[in-house]
Amino acid sequence: MISYRLSCSRRESMLLGAILITGVLISSAASQGKAVTAQTGEAELIETGGTGTNFAMTEEDYSALMKQLAGSPVFVPMTKKPKDLSLQARFGVNFVLGGLNRAWILDGDDVHGYVLYADINANGDLGDDPPHRFNVINGRYSLRLQLTAKSKDGEETYPVTMMIVIDRVAPPGKADKQLALLMYGRTRRHGQFFLESGDKPLPFVITGSSGTYGGPYDWIYFDMDRDGTFDPDLEGYQISERYVNIGDVTYEFAVDPYGRSAALTPLAEKKPARAILLAGYLAPEFSFIDLQGANRRLSDYRGKIVLLDFWGTWCGPCVASVPGLVAAYERYHARGFEIIGIAAGDDREKLLAFTTERRMSWPQVTESDNGPIASLYRITGWPSYFLIGADGRLLVAAPGGEKIDIPGELAKLFPERGPL
Repeated sequence: MISYRLSCSRRESMLLGAILITGVLISSAASQGKAVTAQTGEAELIETGGTGTNFAMTEEDYSALMKQLAGSPVFVPMTKKPKDLSLQARFGVNFVLGGLNRAWILDGDDVHGYVLYADINANGDLGDDPPHRFNVINGRYSLRLQLTAKSKDGEETYPVTMMIVIDRVAPPGKADKQLALLMYGRTRRHGQFFLESGDKPLPFVITGSSGTYGGPYDWIYFDMDRDGTFDPDLEGYQISERYVNIGDVTYEFAVDPYGRSAALTPLAEKKPARAILLAGYLAPEFSFIDLQGANRRLSDYRGKIVLLDFWGTWCGPCVASVPGLVAAYERYHARGFEIIGIAAGDDREKLLAFTTERRMSWPQVTESDNGPIASLYRITGWPSYFLIGADGRLLVAAPGGEKIDIPGELAKLFPERGPL
C-alpha cells in the first residue's frame, strides 16, 4: 500500500478511491403504502472523527506509483506540472472527486506557507487549475474548498465541501512522521419526516462523502426519542441495512444520491428488531466456512473469550496490527482465548498464503466489504474488533475502526497466575 489510513474507514477510502454506489428512491414490492419523502437542508461539513490521511511523496515516488496504477479506470495520472515549483514540492494521490482519483501537489514550507495544486478538472494538467493557499487556523495550515462535481454520466452537477489540513503523521508500523494531508470530506444534512403514525415530526440526519450520499457505507440517523440528539449505536443505520422499525411499522429507507431528500416506505410485515452492538448484549450469531472448509458457528465458541477481527490484507493498519494479535493468541489461547478473522474482499488463496506466512493460526473467513457478517456487525472501518465474553455477550464493540486496547482487555480477562 502506498497511501495508509490510520484506520481504513470505508473501502473506497483505500488507494484508488472506489466510486460510491449511490442510493435511489425506490421501494420493495412488499410495501403497503406510498413513500413519505422529506427534503433536507444545506450540507454541513463534519470536522471531527476519521479522516483520509494522504501521505506526500517525492516526484520520483509518484512517477513509480503512476506506473503501477496505469490503466486504472478511476485513476487520473498527472501529465503536466505547474511552472516554477520549488524544491519542497511534494506529490500525492487520493484527491477523490466525482468518483475519480486525482493527483495533487503540495508546495511550500512551515515558514512561508503552503499552496495546493489539485487536478480539479481531471484532465491531468495541474497547471491549468487555480492554486489554493492554506491559512493558519488553530495553529495548523488548513484549507476549505467549495467545489462542483459531475456525475458519471455528466447529467448531474452537485456541490462538494471539504477541508484539508496539513500535518505530520507516522504511518502504521513506523516511528518517523511524514508530511501528509488530512482530508475532511464527510458532510451531514438535516430533515424531518411527517408520518401518519406519529403526532410529532421525526427528525433525521443523513451523512455522505465528497458530495454524494446513499452509498452502502453512508448513514441515516433517526431521532426516535425526539430528544434533539442522535445516538449512533441505537439511532444510526447504514444505508445498506435498508430497514428501520418505527413504532409498530417497518419502513424501507432510501436516500437521494446527492442528499437532497430521503424517503420512508412502509412494509406490509414488521421485521425483527436488529441486534444491539453494545457491551452487555448478546453478540449476533453467525455461521461461516473457514479457509480449510470447516463449518463453524460463533456459538461453537461459547465458554471462550472470542475476538472478532474484521480486517483485510489490503489495509495498512490491519497488517500493522497482525504481530500484536499473533502475540496475544500465542499467550492466551491455551487459557481459552480465540480469534475469528473476517477478511474483507480478499482472494482465498492470497489470504491463506498471507495468514500462513504470518503465523495467524486462528480460523479465517473471507467475504465482500458488505458481506453478511460485516453487515450484521455494521462494520464501517478496518480493522474493527469485537471482544466477546464466555457467556456470548459483548465486552467491547468497535465497528467503526475505533482503537481498543486489546492487550489491556485481555490482561484483565486473563490475570497472571500467582505462585502456588
